[in-house]
Amino acid sequence: MRTMYDGVTPGNIPASATMVAGYADGLYANVPEMRARFPHATVVSIAVRYTTRAQVLDVENGDATPAEAVLWCTDTMSDKPNGELTVYCNTSTWPAVRSAFQTAHVSEPNYWVAQYDNDPAIPVGAIAKQYENTTAWDKSVVAEYWPGVDQQAAPAAAEIYPGASTGHWYDSGPNKGDPMTTNTIVWHSTETTVLPDYNGGSIAPNLTAVPDFKAQRLLWYQHFGFDTSSRALVHTAGQIATNTLNVAQVEIVGTCDPATHAAWSKAGTPHLYMPELPDWAVRDLAAFAKWCHDAHGVPLTSGLTWKPYPASYGVNGVRMSTTAWSNFKGHCGHMHVPENDHGDPGAFPIAAVLTTKPTPAPAPAPMPFSEVDMPLFTVTPTGLCGTSFLRGGARTVGFFTDNTLIGGATDPGATLRVVVWSDTHGAEVHDGVVVNNTSGKQVVIQFTDPAATHSVTVTRTDKGAPYPVFAEVS
Repeated sequence: MRTMYDGVTPGNIPASATMVAGYADGLYANVPEMRARFPHATVVSIAVRYTTRAQVLDVENGDATPAEAVLWCTDTMSDKPNGELTVYCNTSTWPAVRSAFQTAHVSEPNYWVAQYDNDPAIPVGAIAKQYENTTAWDKSVVAEYWPGVDQQAAPAAAEIYPGASTGHWYDSGPNKGDPMTTNTIVWHSTETTVLPDYNGGSIAPNLTAVPDFKAQRLLWYQHFGFDTSSRALVHTAGQIATNTLNVAQVEIVGTCDPATHAAWSKAGTPHLYMPELPDWAVRDLAAFAKWCHDAHGVPLTSGLTWKPYPASYGVNGVRMSTTAWSNFKGHCGHMHVPENDHGDPGAFPIAAVLTTKPTPAPAPAPMPFSEVDMPLFTVTPTGLCGTSFLRGGARTVGFFTDNTLIGGATDPGATLRVVVWSDTHGAEVHDGVVVNNTSGKQVVIQFTDPAATHSVTVTRTDKGAPYPVFAEVS
């Protein structure tokens, strides 16, 4: 762990400091002074306004809000992966900040948290902790690798899958893995629809594949080096190794559970279902498997039975003995690993993954923004409706009801679930959108990234409201 100082007056910070943080804006902007006083130290920039570019955004009273933290990541710093950005906040505010990102369906940044308890221990899920406060400076403990700050500490290129983001890197501090020579891939499904936070990395795999449904490709996030142990398997003390036995673990964002698949499908939630992976997902998984073979010698073989979930859970007849596990090389699933009871990834199409000839994933072509009003569409009391448009063709979607349709009666309004589809943000879900036009005003939802948004789908979640709602994107 490292020590970092920050303060309003750079001259008050000990001259021996090797890591300091200063303000990029606001009344106490001092980054240039910090760099001048500490020319050989790592200098971290902090913004207090969400419209300012920096490495860290300060979320506290008088500075940015949790909602503005989302905008800072998705707008002001949109050219940087969220995993290379950091939000500073008190531990009491931290849940609200996390909730803002989760509600917006935006991947979370790193967190630098403050709790003045003089305990230099970084909480799970944070990258740094400010633990000591004085009149001259504040002191923080910082992880050995801080994405977006310690660019020079990124792992060797040979250990990183080409194109994978290292923005959610966990190989440091208490989560640091052990070196190994990987000869086995363990496949998992996350049972989520978004990239998990993995309890700050304490239960993270080596890589996670996240679906981009619009672009029809997988986005890869790497958390540990390929030849470094990760932490997604159970290991019983005194038993044969699991995480450290030359295995790289890969989680696919989606589900192997038919019940979960049915529930998400009914709710209109896009997701990957392991037994029915689309061709583009198989293509990208096959490309990864081939890289594992070509770059690291992992055999393109399995030879195991991949049972459907839930039959794959627990004592399933396909879980390896410790001897078989010790001798295994190739591709297996979480369902096959001893000491574990999980059944993922279920009826995974391993044969197709190991034999499909990889082809490059198509890159989404940029499209210019055009100010074109779209025609109205009607949201009926039942069913799913929506509209598609050119990427960059609209900035907002507005909803209204029409009192004239109900003979002047009191407008009952409606409650909606609105999903805005974007190349950069995936599915942004707005639940509980209440539309009531008695005041003659539309309810308008702003698109987070208009240049990448391409469609809107809407469902009515209220009951007993037979009147339609009108919508227009523009």
